[in-house]
Amino acid sequence: MKRETQEEVLKWMLGRAYRAKHHKKELEDRLERINEEREAPIGSPGYEMMPRTTGPGAGAASILFKLADIEDRIIEQKGEIEKAYIQVMDIIDFIPQAELARRIFELRHLDSMNFTDIAMAIPLARSRCYEIYNDAIDRLLEYPRIRKMVNDAAIEYCQWYAKETKPKKSSGPHSLEKQNGIPKPEKETAKKKRKK
Repeated sequence: MKRETQEEVLKWMLGRAYRAKHHKKELEDRLERINEEREAPIGSPGYEMMPRTTGPGAGAASILFKLADIEDRIIEQKGEIEKAYIQVMDIIDFIPQAELARRIFELRHLDSMNFTDIAMAIPLARSRCYEIYNDAIDRLLEYPRIRKMVNDAAIEYCQWYAKETKPKKSSGPHSLEKQNGIPKPEKETAKKKRKK
């Protein structure tokens, strides 16, 4: 795998907690908005008439199931956040306590701060904070355990990247993997499929 790709995968791994927290916040906002609309008095600006259909999935019970589904997804996201924090802390533990890079990583990946806010908190120039951060990413990739974690996460990163960037159909399957030297996931044999 190319070194630039390893860096991208490592940064993506470090950003998992932020993405999980952001998704949880979206779900919570959605749940709150739907509940506000449901509880708004008839005729008020937030009130919307419920559809009057009698098909399957219609009615008050259906909306309650949908709300319960959102609540379940929020609970799942809390679990994702915890797993992401553990992984981020495992990676950060490779940076010595006394190094400024460790504080930058903690502010960035545990406190979800952007580099402008990190620069003000330390205080250092934003460009210097970013330089220290990237140097630490380089040093982290010197550790065999970090490289193994990155290699293990590479396929998942490619799947996420493909969803986020929505490549053109002509690029073909696994084009990012080919481009960056990431091995393709093994195809399931008929025997493995039957076991599942």
